[in-house]
Amino acid sequence: MKNYNTLYYLLFVLLIMGAFSSMAQNNYGNGILGGVAVVFALLFSFQLAESFRTKATTTLVDRVELVSLAVISSILALRVFYIHFQFVETIFIVSGMTLLFARLSKLITAWRTYSARNNALALVMSAFHSSIILYVVSMTVVPVGPAFAEPAGMAAFALIIAFAIVAYFAKDFMVGGEKVSALRIAARSSDRSVILLSLFLVFTTYMGLTKIGVLPRLYSDEYPQMYFQLVNQAETGNEKPVEGEYQHEAFKKAYDRFIERNAKK
Repeated sequence: MKNYNTLYYLLFVLLIMGAFSSMAQNNYGNGILGGVAVVFALLFSFQLAESFRTKATTTLVDRVELVSLAVISSILALRVFYIHFQFVETIFIVSGMTLLFARLSKLITAWRTYSARNNALALVMSAFHSSIILYVVSMTVVPVGPAFAEPAGMAAFALIIAFAIVAYFAKDFMVGGEKVSALRIAARSSDRSVILLSLFLVFTTYMGLTKIGVLPRLYSDEYPQMYFQLVNQAETGNEKPVEGEYQHEAFKKAYDRFIERNAKK
């Protein structure tokens, strides 16, 4: 995965740039965010395809994780570009649950690996993996249980802060007569743990700062503000579709027809 670090870094820069552009009420900011989501989806898909050529170093769990991430990134890109289709929320939840099980498997593997050598290190690394799992839970349950999403995200944030503090002050752990740093183990992880955690932390920081009014919300002038309120209502599970259609979908169709009729005059 190290071969992709430069590309990941560039995508993070573009992600932050797109977010700030959108907050500054530049409509192209959403285009950048959507493009970043598309590239993430393509990147995960490419890594999945490449994994079949390196069977010795790629596990089934890794492939399941890549499939889940590719699907989730694709759905996020569709959301940015206001594209919705039937059962998209169901696909999103299933992908999130699949990613959750993949991360649980990695947590169990990490515990088994380090508990036999150093229980303290095993606990610290378990906190690292558990924070990612809680972030995945907070993302996945939004459509069906929005009340649990925020507490799960807060718990994840608390865990990663605790991991960082303990790992920093503990410095090194003795494993088989050798000093090992938890921070170095996390940073050198060969899977996508650091990437996922970085993405979740960016979104958590943004959501927290917008909630207290330090940062403005993302902006788009393509549709009226009411449309985005309806989208948020559907995505947070506060609305049930009527005959398979959400209010924001009906609103978008009517608005697009209105624009089309008036554009011809």
